[in-house]
This record gives sequence, structure tokens and C-alpha cells, in this order.
Amino acid sequence: MFGRAAFLKCPHCGSRRTFIRRWFGRYERCRTCGIRWNREQGTELGAIALNCALTFLALAVGMVIAFVATSPDFPVFAMTVGFMGGAIVLPLLLYPFTNTLWLAVDLAAHKPEDKELAEAADAIVSASAIEAVRL
Repeated sequence: MFGRAAFLKCPHCGSRRTFIRRWFGRYERCRTCGIRWNREQGTELGAIALNCALTFLALAVGMVIAFVATSPDFPVFAMTVGFMGGAIVLPLLLYPFTNTLWLAVDLAAHKPEDKELAEAADAIVSASAIEAVRL
């Protein structure tokens, strides 16, 4: 599940037609299997926490590399500006990845029950019916 999520595929079914709509938008459900991305109250908090953790990890590794590479004369201003830019850009770049990864964590921790899977299948059938009427 985590491998699929890392490539922005649905962690549950592996489809590219997941809940990601554009970079910052989301559909309510995966468009292939119908699983909700927001399976319980507070799911968004987990994705945000994962985003922060990955950003902090990347910045920490970058700082260690920069300090080792520029020792003993540190270009303080350039490093400060560069890492501030990274602190702004990295969370934006990681946003869809952390959402799919957090769904994988949620699915691994709380397997979908039969009721949830039936609801997902019904949502796909009704979405297909609506799409057929539009055509």
C-alpha cells in the first residue's frame, strides 16, 4: 500500500484515478474503488503531521550536508534564505504525497469493514450512473 501511495496511486486499489484532483484539490472518494480519503474525523491532521515531519527531516538532512560542505566558513545569509525557501516550498510539493501516504497508514491500521466497502461500491455505481446520464 505504501509503495502505491508514494506514486500517488490509491493505496487500496492501486488505481491512478485516485482522490487527488489537481495538486491541492481532492475528490471525496477514489474514482475507481470508491474508498473515502477522509475515513474518520481528524484524518487531515495525520496528513499534515506527516507533511511537517517529512519537511523537517528533509531540512535537517539538507542543513547537515550544507554545514559539512561549507565548513569552516558558513555562508549564513545564503543558507538562511535557501532553507527558508525550502521550508515554504517543500510542504507544497509534498502535499498530495502525504495525503495518499496517510491514507495508506490509515488503511493499514484500520482495515475497511464490509459496510465501508459496500458503501464505496455503491458510490462508484451511482457515480457511473450519473456519468452515463450526462453523456
